[in-house]
Amino acid sequence: MPEAEQDLEKRLLAAALYELRVQLSGHLGEDDTPAGAAARFAYTFHNQALAVLSGERIDVHAALDALDQWEPIFGEKYLSHFRRTVLSGDGS
Repeated sequence: MPEAEQDLEKRLLAAALYELRVQLSGHLGEDDTPAGAAARFAYTFHNQALAVLSGERIDVHAALDALDQWEPIFGEKYLSHFRRTVLSGDGS
């Protein structure tokens, strides 16, 4: 896939994540609800989304490490699965 097309895909996903963060912002603090958990997840990555939209590189490992603070909400099993999905690239 051409690099420009890959960049466009990254921008699409980054913009979608940032918009989810905006739309879910009213649910921050509702950690016992699915919307609250999703708000925390989107909030964790919104700065990385903005960086991608600005054409900057991000530190993927540091971004994944930021999830550690939410282990009580998401659980270790879910966060481990998410990390494996990101780092392996297999989407499973």
